[in-house]
Amino acid sequence: MKSFFASCLRPALALLLALPAIALAVDLDLPAEIGATAQVDRSERDGLWEKTLVVRFAGERRALSTSDGPLTARAALNQAAHPLLWMKLGADGKRYSEERRAATAGRLQLPPAAVAEMSTAADMDNLAVVTRRHGPLTVTVLATAGAKSNAIRTGVDAGAYIEGEEPAGTINIMVLANIELSDAALARALITITEGKTAALEDLKVPSSYTKDVQATGTGTDSIIVVSGTAAPRATYTGGHSRIGELIGKATYAAVVEALGKQNGYFLPGSKRFGDAAAGPAKAAGDLRLALLHLDPVPGDIAGNRMRIEAGIRAAVRHGADWVVTPELAETGYNFAKRVGTDWIAPFPDAWISSLAAIARDNGVALFVGFAERDAQTGKLHNSVAAIDRSGRILGAYRKQRPVGQAEAWSLAGTEGTPFMVDGIAVGTLICADAWRPDAAAQLAARGAQILLSPANWPPVEGMGPGDVWEKRSRETGLPLIAVNRGGREPELDFSLGQSAVSLKGKRLHSFTAAEGGIFYVDWNRRQRFRAVRTD
Repeated sequence: MKSFFASCLRPALALLLALPAIALAVDLDLPAEIGATAQVDRSERDGLWEKTLVVRFAGERRALSTSDGPLTARAALNQAAHPLLWMKLGADGKRYSEERRAATAGRLQLPPAAVAEMSTAADMDNLAVVTRRHGPLTVTVLATAGAKSNAIRTGVDAGAYIEGEEPAGTINIMVLANIELSDAALARALITITEGKTAALEDLKVPSSYTKDVQATGTGTDSIIVVSGTAAPRATYTGGHSRIGELIGKATYAAVVEALGKQNGYFLPGSKRFGDAAAGPAKAAGDLRLALLHLDPVPGDIAGNRMRIEAGIRAAVRHGADWVVTPELAETGYNFAKRVGTDWIAPFPDAWISSLAAIARDNGVALFVGFAERDAQTGKLHNSVAAIDRSGRILGAYRKQRPVGQAEAWSLAGTEGTPFMVDGIAVGTLICADAWRPDAAAQLAARGAQILLSPANWPPVEGMGPGDVWEKRSRETGLPLIAVNRGGREPELDFSLGQSAVSLKGKRLHSFTAAEGGIFYVDWNRRQRFRAVRTD
């Protein structure tokens, strides 16, 4: 089977290498004393991106690379390609990297042997560039990092790859010094760099991808290139007791932290804490304050909607919220697919969901967020709600069981839901039309749900609801149902009269509406009492 698979890949590889690439370049600023220029070259093969960091030196530099060993280099590369491209290449990935190195060396009019190289599937747009200085010493670190699927704890996790089958590097670190480093100093720098990287993983609390209850020390495919400068004083030792070693370690630590934040949404504890002073009215002892983010998402404005959600969470935390609930598809808007497509949807949990987890952790708030999900194993797409507890643990995602109409044709129906445990409470989730018939709510009640949350994009349209749907489900299940709807308008639908509501025992206790969106607060005593909270 393996030989058949490899034989199928070879023609594909030849095609990939033969396809013309459209090259664009973005220059980066490096300190003048480093004596190098840097840019990111962008191209495309088979519809998938390639991005190469190219660092060119003013003259020959002594370098040490974990891919190439010691060499006299005129340039160094960190070659990124789309993860799907690496998957297509399989065992031919190494040859592909060498072909790319040769092509770049040719453009630079250099022999390939004078170009140090490493490869990655991390996005070069998430590159971190960090410089540290002391007196005559300057160190610049350029790092890309991803640790969601390949993180390991050395000494605990098993190795599975043999020669020629290694995956592309995941945490790639390039270290440039302005002063001359001896060969011994270059070698010792590998230890210092590794210690800085591992310290970053430890402080970010990145777990092993294989042994979930242990701390990762790196990934199984990390790469390093360390490059000597030419200035005095010459260093023969780069351990942590030396000033140059201190700079290397600190710059590496900062660059890995930054790169993992950009790529994976890992952030140092406390770095996502909101500094605003609390301003909300007092809560009764034992009450939970639920913030209903009755937002106005813009269809297709993914970055803008994420900012609106985060701003809403910030306001909710300031007003004492314990749980924050968004509408359905708050990240994307409802009719987003025909505007921006679905190729951008990353496997769950992506970097943004992980950054929300850091916000939840640092502010002690639980989050229920409507988003577009790509299943990490199957690649299938779903209209989902992510649940994150106060500790920042991503509990999972509930997938809408009844996608509706052309606007949701991009998504597949989910299966029966299971309650999420948040603050010791079993929380059942329904998305909009899931509440139309009684079965989905009944399933959650049968599985022990104590409250139902229903993010929705549900304009009050005659014959289409919601009417008294939420009240019916609360009566049938005996559970309180909190519907979080939205305001605003999309060209296809007018949500300006949409209502968010609290229903219990067949009655609507509270209704909220805001034509252009708003935030509403309800205090719940964890039993049967709900109280609307005024914050103005």
